[in-house]
Amino acid sequence: MRSPHEPFIGVWELDPDTLDYQHGRPGRRALYTIESLPEGLRFVLDADDADGKRMHHVYGGNLDGDDIPIPGTPLTLALGKPDEYTIESTLKEDGRVLDRWTRVVQEDGDTMLITQHGFCPDGKPFRNNGIYRRVRQAQGTRTQLPSPIE
Repeated sequence: MRSPHEPFIGVWELDPDTLDYQHGRPGRRALYTIESLPEGLRFVLDADDADGKRMHHVYGGNLDGDDIPIPGTPLTLALGKPDEYTIESTLKEDGRVLDRWTRVVQEDGDTMLITQHGFCPDGKPFRNNGIYRRVRQAQGTRTQLPSPIE
């Protein structure tokens, strides 16, 4: 059975030459794995920060927009899917948005634009962008997405 999250499922690698940061220092290596679960998606990020320190983050759940508490913190994370090729995540503290991320699979099906939408300490908004290229697909998925109907 085809997963409704099929365009995202697989292993994605950061193309460091595409990084466009308005705030902060990007790391130069990231591998992003997205897996289908009965209750949504699981995201695994293995990366190096800007100083080369290894990072490993795992999160996931339903893509229903509900705030889910992050154990041991005052933070919540909401995952949503506004359309077939876009996933959003919103990190909040005490109801205030700290960070928002969008992941958009491009028409070729093998490229994903990830954008971080955040706020500088002075309150000014920023966007950080990076392109990820599909390294491996989940078994049974197609490479190219259907062209939009015109």
